[in-house]
Amino acid sequence: MSVIIRKVRTALQREYRKAGGIRVDEAIAQAGQNLETLSAQCAQRIDAAIAEIIDMTADPHRQPTAEELRTLHALVNEMLACCATIEIEGLVDTLYAFGRLVGALMATDTWLDGALTPAVNLLRLVRRGAISPEDLKALVAGVDQCAHRISAHTRLARVLAL
Repeated sequence: MSVIIRKVRTALQREYRKAGGIRVDEAIAQAGQNLETLSAQCAQRIDAAIAEIIDMTADPHRQPTAEELRTLHALVNEMLACCATIEIEGLVDTLYAFGRLVGALMATDTWLDGALTPAVNLLRLVRRGAISPEDLKALVAGVDQCAHRISAHTRLARVLAL
């Protein structure tokens, strides 16, 4: 008894073997190179956004307007998008915590003096790389605690208003 082995090429195999196609590992390498070319621009954009946030929150006694809070939230989202091209230890976690705090402030009419100051200072420290991972974890938890307290205060005020 003889065995006949036939290799059948699928349409996909024929397609990716055509001239001009690239392999997955080559595509990943090219994507990495493309991200590296964007990293300098993204680092500049992150620095500009942080400077804008610092300017907007310079006076801890002044309550940001609803428009300013939306701008802060947009700046956080923009910096998160830039994180795909630049690796800064702890920046993503800090930005998410900052966004949660801004979101809590957007949902309330109450203002606590200096509510954004700890998050802004943490953002500055993380950008400089001047914070250890253990300290970062504790400080992000502290920013989240502020956001939770603001949210709880808002819920309590709504209940008492009923």
